[in-house]
Amino acid sequence: VLGNHEDMMMDYLLPRARQKYPMESASGLPDHAFLFNGGEAWFRNYRMPAEVKGRLESLPLLIVVGEGESRFHVVHADLVRNLLDPVGGSASLPWETTGSAPTGSGKGNRPEVLFFTDADIDSGLPWEETRYIPGFDTFGTVADSLTWDRSLVHAINMKRRGLLVEGLALETPGLSPTYCGHTPLRKPLLAASQRFIDTGGFMRKSLESGLSLTEALTDRVWTARKHSNGTIEVEERVFERIG
Repeated sequence: VLGNHEDMMMDYLLPRARQKYPMESASGLPDHAFLFNGGEAWFRNYRMPAEVKGRLESLPLLIVVGEGESRFHVVHADLVRNLLDPVGGSASLPWETTGSAPTGSGKGNRPEVLFFTDADIDSGLPWEETRYIPGFDTFGTVADSLTWDRSLVHAINMKRRGLLVEGLALETPGLSPTYCGHTPLRKPLLAASQRFIDTGGFMRKSLESGLSLTEALTDRVWTARKHSNGTIEVEERVFERIG
């Protein structure tokens, strides 16, 4: 599926180049978010075949596999529709937000997280709907949310700090198991029907980091780690469950 780094790469390489993620370097010269987020080092080590560039634009934002009880989804970030934070429990959210996304029930003036469901996906996601997207750190569309969002991780962190977050449960009614990543975590995590399996495979500072693989619909998950002596260790783990 398409993730934020692929989206930045397309913006840098393809004909629509440098319209969505332009930046300025510290010296004031034109720069780009793809280069800033590791793209410059990537180009030093790899070449981009022309046919790969053409395939980038065909990457889906969301994959639906199976039907009924065998159904599951694959997405890069998460399937949050909106995160509402009237008490300021998440430092990443502005005090006042606007946009066209639903604004929830407002129960008790508490934080609330809203999710897309299977029915929303099957009827067609509201691609032009907008909201403030933590991780993207500005307002964006549903496509931006699927590639950049960290709302669910923020909601989980608020709950860990003792706040009651409306809508946050182990499983979300009407939403099939969803496999995602984007936010590196210390261990695989299950919350709101979503299984986060990014355990920081690119990180070497943490003994828990590694490349994780999960078996769909069974919640079995393994993490592979490469040690300094070159050996690879594979550990079967369990999802941390938040709900």
